[in-house]
Amino acid sequence: MPVKKDAGFSTFPRHVLISLSETHQTSKNTTSGRTETRMKSRYFAVLVFLFIFFLCMIAHFSHWENLEDPELCLDSYHNEEIINLDILRERVHFIQTKRRLPQVIIIGVRKGGTRALLEFLNVHPMIQKSSEEEHFFDNDARHSLGLEWYRRKMPFSFPGQITIEKSPAYFITDKVPERIHEMNSSIKLLLIVRDPVTRLISDYSQLAANKAKKGKPLPPFEELVFKSDGQVNMNYKAVKISMYSIYLKKWLKVFNDNQILVVSGDQLISDPFLELKQIEDFLGLKHYIKRENFYYNKTKGFFCVRNETLDKCLNDSKGRKHPVIPSVLISKLRRFYTPYNREFYRAVGRSFAWLEE
Repeated sequence: MPVKKDAGFSTFPRHVLISLSETHQTSKNTTSGRTETRMKSRYFAVLVFLFIFFLCMIAHFSHWENLEDPELCLDSYHNEEIINLDILRERVHFIQTKRRLPQVIIIGVRKGGTRALLEFLNVHPMIQKSSEEEHFFDNDARHSLGLEWYRRKMPFSFPGQITIEKSPAYFITDKVPERIHEMNSSIKLLLIVRDPVTRLISDYSQLAANKAKKGKPLPPFEELVFKSDGQVNMNYKAVKISMYSIYLKKWLKVFNDNQILVVSGDQLISDPFLELKQIEDFLGLKHYIKRENFYYNKTKGFFCVRNETLDKCLNDSKGRKHPVIPSVLISKLRRFYTPYNREFYRAVGRSFAWLEE
C-alpha cells in the first residue's frame, strides 16, 4: 500500500525529489559562486586603487620625474587599458597640493616646438605642466571668466614646484603681453623659435593635413605664400608668424628682456639637452635633466624623452613630412626673412645662424 505522506510533503516519487534537490543545490551553488566572484572583483578593485594611491604618493615624495605623465602609475600593472592620469588628477590630489597660477608660460611660437619643449621640461620633478592649451589670454571670452577660472584649469602642485602652461597663439596676439603682466609682472616667459622658412613650411603642412582630413584640400603652398606678382604674401598668417622681430617688440615694451628666454627650436631637434640645461638655469632650478634622458627615434625623426619608468614620444601629428618646395622659392623666402632675422638677433642678443640665401 502507498505510504501516506505527512502534510506539507510532496507526493512526488523519491527519484524526482532527489533530482529537484540536486537542481536546487546547483542553483544555490551558482548564485553563491556569482556573489563570491563579484566580491572578489570588488576586493581586487579596492586593492588596485590602494596600490595606485600609495605608489603615486611615493612618487610625489620621492620626486619621481613621471608624476605628470598621463600613463604614470597605471600602465605598470595593467597594460590592456590605459587610464588617463590627467583625468584622475582632477578627482584625487594630495593635501599639500593646490592649483596655482602659472609662474612660467611658453608663449610661442606655433610650429616652433612648444609641445616638445613642454614634454621635455616635464621630466624635471619641480615642474608641473598644464597639458592643455588654455588660450586664456588670447581669447576674450575665456579671459572675461577671470583669473580664478584660469587658476582652476592649472594642475595641482606642491609648494616650490613651478606651474607652466603653453599657448603658442599668445606670441602673436596684441592684448596678451599686457594681460599676462597684469596677472604677474615678474613672470618668466619662454619663446621657442626655429628657422622661419622651415617653420612656415611646417605650419602649412599641418594646415594641409587638417584640411585633408575634412575633405577640404588646401591650395598649393606657392599660391598661399606668394602673390600673383611673385612677391611674398605678408597677409598670409603663416608667413607673418615667422617675422619674429615684429611681435617681439611688443613683448619687450611690457617685460624686461631678462624675463624672456628665447629657446632654439632647431637645437631642440638636434640636441635638446643643451637647451634644457639653459632653461633650468633661467628658471632657477637645479640641474636634473641629463643627456641620457633623450634618445633619437629614427622612425619619427626626432628626440624622445625617457627615464627609469617613462618613455615618451610626441604623437604622430609631430614630425610629419613636409611638401617639396622648389629651391628657387626657398631662396626667395630666405632673402625675405633676412632683415627680420637680423633684427631679431640684435633684440635677443643671440644669433641662430639661419640661412640667408
